Amino acid sequence: MSVVLKDFIEAEGLEPGDRLPPERDLALKLGLPRTALRRMLASLENEGRLTRHVGRGTFIAGSGVTSTALRRPPGSAGDAVRTYPAEVFETRLIIEPKVAGLAALRATPQEIDELQKSIDKGSAAETLVEFEKWDAVFHRIVVEAARNGLLSSLYEVIHEVRAGNLWGRMKEQSLTPDRMRGYITKHREILAAIRDRDSVGAELSMYNHIMEARANILGPHA
Repeated sequence: MSVVLKDFIEAEGLEPGDRLPPERDLALKLGLPRTALRRMLASLENEGRLTRHVGRGTFIAGSGVTSTALRRPPGSAGDAVRTYPAEVFETRLIIEPKVAGLAALRATPQEIDELQKSIDKGSAAETLVEFEKWDAVFHRIVVEAARNGLLSSLYEVIHEVRAGNLWGRMKEQSLTPDRMRGYITKHREILAAIRDRDSVGAELSMYNHIMEARANILGPHA
């Protein structure tokens, strides 16, 4: 699990001598219980990658866990999407259920067929990468079917973050065959509501889907 913390350090561009956020803030940013975070911190300290000083905080050790090549210049496009898994789920819960409700009112027959195809492909996926591909396709078709350019632009930011290393590590660690089947079931429920032009049902099904994914990735009490 310490890879999650390493990916956070890389995403932040932290270098030797830089201090990590306070433990409580860091746990919130990563969507982790503090006990799990403490285990990660202890593991990296034992590896010589972190140093902890009472009353001062936790610092990146001289050996470092980052590369300066990973740092983004100020004002770059990447700065606009620097965020954390817990924040991503908060944003998804605000945006995506409403998007699904609009899609139920506006989806074309072709888009409904494409949604069904993405579900079929995801259900037949034999690798995590393939499953993730068709999961992303499903969500993007729902967004396109909503016919709202601004919401589509906002979703692209979410998609960019979800494609990052930190998010990818957390998804990889959380996905099991049973959970993938559960996501496919939720996709089918969302599609059924869209096909029936049930805006309220589509919104509720998408909300439940994201809540399930959040619990799987961040834990049941996130």
